[in-house]
Amino acid sequence: MSDEPKGLYKLGGAAFIVSGLLFLSRGVLEHMAGPPPSSGGEILAWVESEKLLLSLVSEVLFFAAMALVPAVIALYHSLAGTDRVKAATGCGIIAAVIPVIAMLLIVHGRLVYPVYGIRVTSPVVAEFVVAVFYGGMHAVGELLGVATLVLSLAMLRGAYGARIAYLGVATGVLDIVGAYPYAIGATLTLVCHLFFAAWFVAVGARLYGMRVAADITP
Repeated sequence: MSDEPKGLYKLGGAAFIVSGLLFLSRGVLEHMAGPPPSSGGEILAWVESEKLLLSLVSEVLFFAAMALVPAVIALYHSLAGTDRVKAATGCGIIAAVIPVIAMLLIVHGRLVYPVYGIRVTSPVVAEFVVAVFYGGMHAVGELLGVATLVLSLAMLRGAYGARIAYLGVATGVLDIVGAYPYAIGATLTLVCHLFFAAWFVAVGARLYGMRVAADITP
C-alpha cells in the first residue's frame, strides 16, 4: 500500500473515532438538558435554564458532522474493492446527511446564539425552531440507520470482520429506533447513542490500523 491511502486511512480512522465520541457527547448533553417542552413559553424557559448545555450540543454536533467528511472518504476507499455498490450507497447517504446537520444547527443556534443581538424570543418562533430541528434530526437518525445497515452488509466480506459488521447491524436498527426519542424515552435514546458511538469507534480503529493492500480486496 502506498503512503497516500495509508495516510487517508489513518486520518479517516481518527476522524471516525473523534466523530463517534462527539456524537456520544451530544447524546449525553441532550440527556442532561432533557427533552424540549411542547409549548412556546415553556421552550423559552427551558432554553434559558439549559442554555449552556444546549450551546454545547450545537457546537459538539457541528464538529461531529465535520469530522465525517474525511471519515466517509476513507471508509469508501476501504470498502470499494469489496462491494462498491453498497460502499457508494452507504457513504453517499452519510455524505448527504452532513450538510443537512449543518443547516439544522443553523436553525438550532438561533435558540441560544444571538446574531447582531437577535435571538428567538417569540413563543411561536421557538416552537417552529424546535419542530424543525428535532424533526430534521429524526430524518437524520433514520438516514444514518439505513447507511449503517448498508455499510455493515458490505463489511461482512471485507477486512472489518463479522464482529464490526454485526455491531453495525444492531447499531443501524437502534439508529432508526433512536430517531423516535419522544416515543422511546430518554434512557433508551441514550443507549442508541452509545451503540452509534461504539460502532464509529470500532470502524475508526480498524480503519486506522489498515496497513496492506490485501485489507481492501475481496
